[in-house]
Amino acid sequence: MDISPLDIQKKEFSKSLRGYNKEEVDEFLERLLQNYERIYKENKDLKEQIELLQDKMKRYEEIETTLKNTLVLAEKTAEDVRRNVQNEREAILKQASVQAQKIIQQAEQEYNQIKSENEELRRQFFLYKLRFKNFLQSQLDYLDSSELNVISDENFSSSNLEAAATTEEICDGETEEKKDDFKEIVSLNPTSTLSEEDTSPDE
Repeated sequence: MDISPLDIQKKEFSKSLRGYNKEEVDEFLERLLQNYERIYKENKDLKEQIELLQDKMKRYEEIETTLKNTLVLAEKTAEDVRRNVQNEREAILKQASVQAQKIIQQAEQEYNQIKSENEELRRQFFLYKLRFKNFLQSQLDYLDSSELNVISDENFSSSNLEAAATTEEICDGETEEKKDDFKEIVSLNPTSTLSEEDTSPDE
């Protein structure tokens, strides 16, 4: 059983024939009471401080546990965010690559179509030019043929001269019409670099 300073203060001893000196005993008890009271108070204060520190330690442990859980959650969240960003980045790059491939394929198709149309137009123009040149050459050959040479200038009457002039006007009209057709074809084909001599029906 613990002894308090009050127990020491109220303690009374029985008297005997050969007992101790009462004054010395009282003086010693007084000194003991003072020392014990001081030690008792210090011990009580220390216990209170220990309890206070234990409460603080408990709160710190709770805070530490909360911080650890928060840190774990933050790390998990950061990892999830990093993974989502990586997946989104890969998806965007993949989509951009597919879109770019489609654009390239479409551009190639349009280029091939324009190139094919241009080649077809140039081929048709060449054939038309060749046919027209052959037509002109055949007309020139006919004019130089022997059938026309046998006809002398004396056999031409005024009516024949008028008919020849009319025929020449018709030929000139056809020539101008052919020439206009050539120019129209050239205007439809900007890539063609035909000169004025190529479009001339006199070739």
